[in-house]
Amino acid sequence: MRKFNLSVHELVDFVLHSGDLDTRVFNLETMSRGTQIHTFYQAKQNDKYLAEYALEHTFEYENHLITLQGRVDGVIVNGNEVTIEEIKSANTDIDKFYEAHEAWHLGQAKCYALMYALRFDLDTIDIQLTYISQLDDRKTFKRYTFSREELQSDVYSYFGEYLAFFYQVEKYQKRRTKALGALNFPYQAARTSQKIMMEQVEYALENEHKIYFNAPTGSGKTMAVLYPSLKVLAEKSDTKIFYLTAKGSGKAQAENALKVVRQTALIKSTTVNAREKMCLNDKVACNPDECPFAVNYYGKIRNALLDAFRSGDEYNREFIMEYAKKHNLCPFEYQLDLTLLSDVIIADYNYLFDPFVYLRRFFDAKRGNYIALVDEAHNLPRRVMDNYSLVLDFSPFYSFRKVLKGTEHKKIRRIINRIVKDLDEYKDGIGSEFETIAEFPAELRSSLDRFLVIGSEYMQEIGDKLVEGFSDFFFDVNKFIKILDLADSDDFVLFTEVDEERKFFPKFYVKCLNGAKFINEFLRIIDHAIFFSATLAPAPYFKTMLDIDDDIHQIPNPFKREQLLIMVDGSTSLYYKDRDQTLSTVAAKIRAAISVKVGNYIVYTPSFVYLENLERELGNSDDYDLIVQRSSMSDVEKEEYLDTFKLSPTKTTLGLAVLGGSFSEGVDLVSDRLSGVIILGVGYPPPSFEKELEKDYFDNKLNDGISYAYVYPALNKILQTMGRVIRSEVDYGFILLMDKRYNYNPYRSQLENYDGFVVQVKDAERISHLLARFFLN
Repeated sequence: MRKFNLSVHELVDFVLHSGDLDTRVFNLETMSRGTQIHTFYQAKQNDKYLAEYALEHTFEYENHLITLQGRVDGVIVNGNEVTIEEIKSANTDIDKFYEAHEAWHLGQAKCYALMYALRFDLDTIDIQLTYISQLDDRKTFKRYTFSREELQSDVYSYFGEYLAFFYQVEKYQKRRTKALGALNFPYQAARTSQKIMMEQVEYALENEHKIYFNAPTGSGKTMAVLYPSLKVLAEKSDTKIFYLTAKGSGKAQAENALKVVRQTALIKSTTVNAREKMCLNDKVACNPDECPFAVNYYGKIRNALLDAFRSGDEYNREFIMEYAKKHNLCPFEYQLDLTLLSDVIIADYNYLFDPFVYLRRFFDAKRGNYIALVDEAHNLPRRVMDNYSLVLDFSPFYSFRKVLKGTEHKKIRRIINRIVKDLDEYKDGIGSEFETIAEFPAELRSSLDRFLVIGSEYMQEIGDKLVEGFSDFFFDVNKFIKILDLADSDDFVLFTEVDEERKFFPKFYVKCLNGAKFINEFLRIIDHAIFFSATLAPAPYFKTMLDIDDDIHQIPNPFKREQLLIMVDGSTSLYYKDRDQTLSTVAAKIRAAISVKVGNYIVYTPSFVYLENLERELGNSDDYDLIVQRSSMSDVEKEEYLDTFKLSPTKTTLGLAVLGGSFSEGVDLVSDRLSGVIILGVGYPPPSFEKELEKDYFDNKLNDGISYAYVYPALNKILQTMGRVIRSEVDYGFILLMDKRYNYNPYRSQLENYDGFVVQVKDAERISHLLARFFLN
C-alpha cells in the first residue's frame, strides 16, 4: 500500500476552496489579527475547552494508507457531548463571509470531527463554526450535528477527489524516481573542481545541516550542487529542492542546468517571479473589483493545475503566462500553486528569507525533505538586513486629507486627522535631522493600529473608487508595524528623519544591523542548506554575518594562473579629496591599458559623479567607442549596454560603469567579449548616518566597526568585479586596480591570495609594456 501524510488544510483547501483572490480580505494584517482574536477567544473559555487540539488518524482508502493530521481550534467536552469548533475571523461582513465559505470551513471541521469520533469511538459529534468580526468583535455561531458514518462518507469523498488528481502525480513520481536513479553526471566529464565540490555536497546532504563554499567562477557550481540534490530526490520522493538566488542571471543558470538534466531524466520545476513581472492586469490590484484574473480564482485553479501538469515540466515565465491567460487566472498566484507540483523551485532569496513573501505553502508547515541551494550567498546578509529594515514616510497623508471628503470617507478621515495630530506633536520634540529613538511613540502606534482596522474596512466598502495610492500606503503601514514588532533586540535601531524647517512629517526608520538571527530561524525548517559563491570573502565578515561556526570550504580555481594578469597601481590616489587632481593621470593610464590590443574593456568608477568627470576627460576618440552606464537604466537599456561588447571586435569598446552597480556582478562576457577591467578606488562607501550606526554596532559587538561597516563590504565589491574577467577555460585578460589603499591590508593580503599573476605598476609605460608581453604570450 502507498503511504503518505496529508494535512487537513492540504486536503480541504484543494477540494473545497472556492471564491476570489482578494488581498483586502486575506492579507498579513488580517492573518495577524486573526491569530490574536483566536488566542484571545480561546483564553476566555472554561476548563472544558481544549484549544489547539492535535489530531491524527491513518485511513485505508483504495490501496492507500493516508495519515491525516492537523490541529482543531477547539474541542468542547461537556459530559457525553463533544463539539468540534473552528474559529474564523474576517475584516468583512461575517454573515456574507460565512455564506461564501461555509463548505470550505465546514469541510475542515468535518475532518477533525471524524478523527476525534474515531479516536474516542463516538457515534455522533457536534460542530460549531464560530465567526468573529475584526471590525467590531461581533460573533455568530453556526451549529451542526453529524453521525460518524456521515462524516466518514464526506471525508472519503474528499479523499476521492484529491486522489483522482494525485494518482497522476504518483505515476509521474514513479517515472521520475526511476529516471533520476539512473542519472549519470549530465556532462561528458566533471571538472576537478566540480568533483571536489560534489563530494563535499554529497557528504553534507547525508550528514550536515549547513555547508558553505567559496568556489571561483567556472567551478561548475550550479551543477555541482544540483546533481547530488537530484540524486537525493531519487531516494526520497518527498524532497523539495529550493534553488535560491539574488538575480535573474542566477535563475537562468539553474534553468539551463535543468534543461541539460531533462535530456536524460524527468524533473518538474517552477521559476517564481515577482508579482509586478507577472501581472496581466493594467495595475497590480489583487481583488475581484479591480482585476478579472482574481475572480473565482480558487474555483478555476484545479483544472489549470491539471492542464499544466499534463502539458509540461518546465514552468517558466512564458509557460505560466500562456496557461494563466488560457484559464483566466492570476499568473502570480498560479506560479505559486504550481510549486506544489514541482520538484525544484527556482526563486529569489525572499521566498525563504523575507517575513512577508516567504513560501507559506512550504515553510509554515513542513511538507517533506527540504534542500536549499543558496546561490551567490555573499548577497544574502545584506538582503536579509534590508528585508528587516523599513522606513515609514507619512507624506501621503497630505494628499489623502485633501481628497478624502464626503460622508463615505468620514471614518478614515477621522483616523488620518488623529495621526496627523500625533505627528505634529511628536515633530516638535525632534532636535536634529537624524535622531535615534529608544522606542516608537506609543500614541502614534495606537493610532496606526486603528488605521489598519478602519482602512481595511474602508477599502472594501469603497471598492474600485479607492483613491490612488491608498492601498499601497495601507500595506506599507502594515509592513512597517510588523517589522517594528520584530525589532526587539540590539540588532535593530530606530531613528527619525525630519527636514530642517519642520515643514513635513518626520520619517520613521527601523534598521536591521545584523540579520544572522533571522537567517538561522528560517533555516530551521530546512533539512540541508548549501551556500555557495565565488566571493564568500573576506571570511571574517561572512562568518559573522551568516553565523558560520565551521570553515568556509575553498574550491580550487579551475583556470590556469597565467590566464589572468593583475596589475596593482598603489601610486595613484583615489581618495575623495584627491580625485580631481589625479583625474588626468587616471585617464592616461586607462588609455595605456586599452591601447595595446583591440578589445572590450570596462572601467569601474567610485561614483556616478566621478564617472561623468572621467567621461569628459576621456572624450570621444577614433581609437575606441565609449559607452556609459547611467544612473537610471531600464532592463532593456542594460541589455543593450552589454550587447555592445561583441566577440572578435574590430574596434575597441570602452565601457564606464559604477563599482558595485548593475554591471559589477552577474555579467557573463565570455572569451574576448571582455579582455580587461580597470577598477578605480576600493569601493569604500561614503560616510552616512546609517553607515555610522552600523559602525557603532560592530564596535560594540566586535570592536571593529570600521571593517564591518566599510572595509569588508567594499572589499567584497572589489572581488565581485574582478570576477568579471575570466569566465571560461579560453579566456585571457587583465585587471588594473588603482588606489593607494591597495598598498595596505586587508586589500593587499586579499590580492596576494587571488589566483593570477600580481604585479605592481606606477606609470602608463609600465602598464603598456606588461600588457604587450601578456597578450603576445
